[in-house]
Amino acid sequence: MQIRSRALALTSLILSSVIVPAMAAQPSALAFSVEQANRGKLSYAQRCASCHGASLEGSGMSPALSGAAFQRKWVGQSGAVLHAQLVRMPPGAAAPAPPEAHADLFAYLLQMNGIASSENPVPTDPSLLPTLAFAETRQGTPPASQTSSTVPIGPSRLDHLTEVTDASLRSPSSSDWLMWRRTYDGFGFSPLKQIDRRNAKDLRIAWSWSLPQGGNMMAPIVHDGVLFAYSYGDIVEALDATTGDLLWRHERKLEGTAVHQGKKGVAIHGNTLLVPTSDVRVLALDTRTGAVRWDHAIDTRGQKDFQIKSAPLVVGNKVVVGLNGFHTVKGGSFIVALDIDSGKEVWRFYTIARPGEPGGESWNGLPLEARSGGSIWVGGTYDADLNLLYFGAAPTYDTKPLRSPVQQRGVTNEALYTNSTLALNADTGKLVWYFQHQANDQLDHDWAFERQVVELTVNGKRRKTVVTGGKLAIFEALDAATGAYLFSIDLGLQNVIASIDPSTGAKTINPAAIPATDAVLNRITIPGICPDLLGARNLMAGSYDAGRRTLYVPLTDTCRHPFPNGPRWQKESGDGFGLIKAINLDTREVSWTHRQSAPFTSAMLATGGGVLFAGSADRRFRAYDDRDGRLLWQARLDNFPVSYPVTYSVNGQQYIAVATNEGFVHATAMLKSAGLTGTPNGGATLWVFALPQTVNQGTRE
Repeated sequence: MQIRSRALALTSLILSSVIVPAMAAQPSALAFSVEQANRGKLSYAQRCASCHGASLEGSGMSPALSGAAFQRKWVGQSGAVLHAQLVRMPPGAAAPAPPEAHADLFAYLLQMNGIASSENPVPTDPSLLPTLAFAETRQGTPPASQTSSTVPIGPSRLDHLTEVTDASLRSPSSSDWLMWRRTYDGFGFSPLKQIDRRNAKDLRIAWSWSLPQGGNMMAPIVHDGVLFAYSYGDIVEALDATTGDLLWRHERKLEGTAVHQGKKGVAIHGNTLLVPTSDVRVLALDTRTGAVRWDHAIDTRGQKDFQIKSAPLVVGNKVVVGLNGFHTVKGGSFIVALDIDSGKEVWRFYTIARPGEPGGESWNGLPLEARSGGSIWVGGTYDADLNLLYFGAAPTYDTKPLRSPVQQRGVTNEALYTNSTLALNADTGKLVWYFQHQANDQLDHDWAFERQVVELTVNGKRRKTVVTGGKLAIFEALDAATGAYLFSIDLGLQNVIASIDPSTGAKTINPAAIPATDAVLNRITIPGICPDLLGARNLMAGSYDAGRRTLYVPLTDTCRHPFPNGPRWQKESGDGFGLIKAINLDTREVSWTHRQSAPFTSAMLATGGGVLFAGSADRRFRAYDDRDGRLLWQARLDNFPVSYPVTYSVNGQQYIAVATNEGFVHATAMLKSAGLTGTPNGGATLWVFALPQTVNQGTRE
């Protein structure tokens, strides 16, 4: 783990108040050689990166060494003044660096600030520097995407990083975590069992890594002992998964008016990372160096306000990613597949049905530009046998035009394909089937979360199914090949749906839950409707253990005051907003319920050791017994664990990793509902836990 607490950092002194001596004559521009800058890059990684960041971006009390602020300070200044600061760094060094090392570091700073290289090196003799000055950049600002390597001293885990094959994605090593929910079926389950019910109480911090402040909702990718973290600020970092040592760092400099957004992670295939950016691009980075292989701007047809919040999914020679957009995006959102070798678009599927196409007459007669929504908030899942991708599309954001049906033959107000499970052919992107869980959703009760591909016993027969649940905490199973409705499980946290047709899954809305036509539905919580706009469940994904036939779901009880004279509704007794429900999908019964005061903010992670992991709005990350929900262990973190915890193993040692951040709108709203206090500092950290030492693999009862 890098040391970040060395007295004052370089730029603290550089950007502090200094007296610059007047220069008697117009100085010449500083120049450097490429060879110097290459050596300086190594010197910087060894001496400076721990305080100033791998890409000179600054961190904490150490400002950036590149960019506009740095250049405003130093353009036109004597090279002697900057050199005087360099020789003092790092504070407390055992011995001063030789003059050649200072010149090399000087050259690297010039290169990273856009100064053109030449045959003339930075002088190693400081007495020559007063006649040279830091000139305005001749190559403009640093490149849009830049990668910086720490150039590890000695052997590195990058040296043994193998390619990720199609076969390993279909059947990953138990040591790795290769995609958002680890496997194509979306289970969020790991067979690792070194950490079990007996020893979970002994978990300790193995290492931690400071992250940029912001929405770090990531699920890290782990392969061959290298952990790839995708942080707020569009920053990808490769870390040694056993120590947290930085191996390389890539930061995307956004184009245009784009602003940073939190995303759920990256994908990996071969020796390439596939990275969605906040300016709606997908990057392909070399896993060993972070270098850009290709950079593709997704064509949004001139529409703004698109985002990518989900992690990409690699299937064969394609990387598939879903987009989301708000009501300002005319025509709604879409899913796109790119060629994994070039980034070229292969196909796209629009999640809002187009006029004249199947489902196109379900929008109450609205023209395409008046249709919106269908956002993709979470990544898809995949069944290799059927070659089908499964995605969930969100509701529309403009409900009023759909409120009252128009009287036109063949026209409905169902608003396809909102709130639907979509099954797409992975090769072509063509729609194979869809199932709309809730038509014309006027209450923002999304069915936009993960789809898990599960083999179940239905009516005495084994069937491959797709299981998903929406904000109402109603979970439904569909035939994976055809989309045929199989069954629903209502967890008793809603009063909006009065009944569900057992043959078709069609839902009847309670009359008391139908709002007045002039109500503003997407901005307020209508009194008495359960759940509220946060939902009984949200982006906190569940985890499925196929061995126990059990789905573990983190939930929030947002329903405290049901409306008077409403439908018959079962309200579970007990205090606390946070719930875990263990659902046996074969029997369709809840095996157990755990309730706690704090709402859950992270996804659920189930493991082969019989231990569940999840984080909540009280900043605690906890381990639970998967048999009954009994608390086994907990740690209080620096901020909300609003992310997707993972587990992996290196050299026989199992680790649990979870990221914290300032949260997003759902987490902060949950805090208020539960009467909890948030953290004012906005800290963000990747926390990694392990047992104190390697122990014998545990067994599960």
